[in-house]
Amino acid sequence: MPLKPGSEPANVGSPEDYSADHPAEHPSDWGWHGEWGVWRQIGGWISALILVLMTTATHYNAAGEIALLSTAALLVVGLIWDIQRQRTAWRR
Repeated sequence: MPLKPGSEPANVGSPEDYSADHPAEHPSDWGWHGEWGVWRQIGGWISALILVLMTTATHYNAAGEIALLSTAALLVVGLIWDIQRQRTAWRR
């Protein structure tokens, strides 16, 4: 059944008070460019270590350990890939 013309208000965009709560500034205007630098690596390695240490807790079956270790392994693979990407970035 098609809509009747005028049965719904037209899409008028954002509400009037939207611009008051959402200014037109971007994070790059005040210095953020989306890079964590060395803190990305530090946080990643600490997170992987915490995930491995969490396997020492009591688990009723192996599913918890498998999930923790596979997540930690995936994180380590990503960290190694990031290190390799940073080393070869100058070649591009």
